[in-house]
Amino acid sequence: MKIRHKTAAILLLLLCLVPTACKRVEKEDTRAETEERGQSKKKDKEEQRGEKKKKAEEAGEEAVLRGLPHVLFEVEGETHSDSDYHYLYQIESTKLKLKEGQKFKALDKAFAEYNKEVDELYQKERAELENSSNSSEEAKKNVLSSSGNTPESKTNCELIRADKAIVSVLLLKSTDYTGSGMEYSRSAVNFDTRSGKRLSFSDVVKDTDKFFMLAEKRARESVGTDVEFPPELLDKIKEKGSELTWTVNQEGVSVYLDIFEYGKSRKEPAVLTVYFEEARDVFEERYRKTEEDYVIPLIGDMHLDLDIDGDGKREAVYLKKKSEDANSVYLDFSAVANDRESEPLEGFDGRAYIVKKSGKYYMYVFVSAEDDITLLYRLDLSTMEKKEGEYWVTDLSTKYYTWRNEGNIETHRYEEENFSDAAGYCGSGRNDILSTNSVEIDWVLDKEAYPRPDGNRYRVTSNHVLRTLKDISVPEVDAKGNVLKESVIPANSYLLFLYSDNESFVDMRIIEEKYVDKENWGGDSSYFNLNDSNQFDYNGPLYRIRMERDTENWITKVNGIEAEELFEGMVYAG
Repeated sequence: MKIRHKTAAILLLLLCLVPTACKRVEKEDTRAETEERGQSKKKDKEEQRGEKKKKAEEAGEEAVLRGLPHVLFEVEGETHSDSDYHYLYQIESTKLKLKEGQKFKALDKAFAEYNKEVDELYQKERAELENSSNSSEEAKKNVLSSSGNTPESKTNCELIRADKAIVSVLLLKSTDYTGSGMEYSRSAVNFDTRSGKRLSFSDVVKDTDKFFMLAEKRARESVGTDVEFPPELLDKIKEKGSELTWTVNQEGVSVYLDIFEYGKSRKEPAVLTVYFEEARDVFEERYRKTEEDYVIPLIGDMHLDLDIDGDGKREAVYLKKKSEDANSVYLDFSAVANDRESEPLEGFDGRAYIVKKSGKYYMYVFVSAEDDITLLYRLDLSTMEKKEGEYWVTDLSTKYYTWRNEGNIETHRYEEENFSDAAGYCGSGRNDILSTNSVEIDWVLDKEAYPRPDGNRYRVTSNHVLRTLKDISVPEVDAKGNVLKESVIPANSYLLFLYSDNESFVDMRIIEEKYVDKENWGGDSSYFNLNDSNQFDYNGPLYRIRMERDTENWITKVNGIEAEELFEGMVYAG
């Protein structure tokens, strides 16, 4: 009996536990199902986000644009000669390049498509020049004459605006197929920064009729002033239709017309700007919106009407050029704003930019001066004051120049920096350590638009190479200039200049001989050039060569040994 009662008790206990166990299983199943559903939803969302991102990329859109596009100009050209070294013709084109294309993928792709068109046009222009040099008696005559011009076709660019909304580029084409005289023509290309779309005039200007009504009003108001735009020219501009040349800056939309005088085209076009504030409904909103601080180039004789003193009235601002001697190439430049003129800036040539910084307008003028240097002047347009001795020796960087001569064809390539961001620009300078080279460094602008170099680590941009004659003991440094260890540069190494403090040292890398072109200058002297600019793209270890310089006697030593005993190929400019 005891056993039976005990068995019954155990069975009763098991029956009581069954519901509890079932509930626990149900809860575990529910939790698993919930987690599974959560993972599924998370996966679906990720797939949806991925699909949206893929579609956005396919449509050329990016959700967030960080920073402003840094646009470079990539210039390529060639010169053809005959067997007697007479120049038959020369050609040059300019492509668009983004410094950090991965940040603006759609725009980078649009630039690549545009550059294909540049290549196609280049081939057509070269064929035209080739045909002219073979068939035109006038071209043959000018090629052989010391007073004739070399037949040529060149296309140069000016970056008008580059921000998160739009990239606007003006193109100047100069052609002379027979060497008898240059013809000038302009065109423009405008891109939406986010999508990369090539913009038409109607994408930016929503009401064309009203735009030209405002343009006509401006033209009539300009009659009799220093910046007159003859109203009758507007009819010729309107006749161009889809061939209209137009650009967008941060103040408004400008239209251009090539001017012909005495049967020849003038180098400088007629330019008229309609400003956003005149009729905001005329313009697409996204292209009206700008950064608080910005830069606008003044192309040639172009002027802009700006509200300098904040009274709501715009006054003409432009760079005035004059020469006291008709036979002199030396000019006086002065800024004109609000009927006031600055003191003259002397030089051979000048380029001006309007800089808006912290709500105020300034003019930057880069002036080509004597001794092959460029001086930067900063003028406050509210005072027009030019402070004595206030200038900086700097220019926009032109870099990575390569030149080759094969047979009777010379080819060249280089890159040009632009000034389109009021935060700063990439400026060039001169370096005389172990040779004369061009260098560049980023310049930053403070709140009052005063420029200064950002640090003292200059990037060398010349394609000059040296060859070592002996082993040289030097420190090894990383790409940022931090010393790693002591090392030795072997004799017969080819060294490419990469960095310098512009005072006491250069950081160099060893490159393979196949990237070096050698020129013999007679005797044992040779000069070495880089033939592949991709060698500048390098983040590995470098060799730091420190100088001991006797500037009075022009003696440079390394480790107590005169540089001439250690290096071949050094060249200094006067």
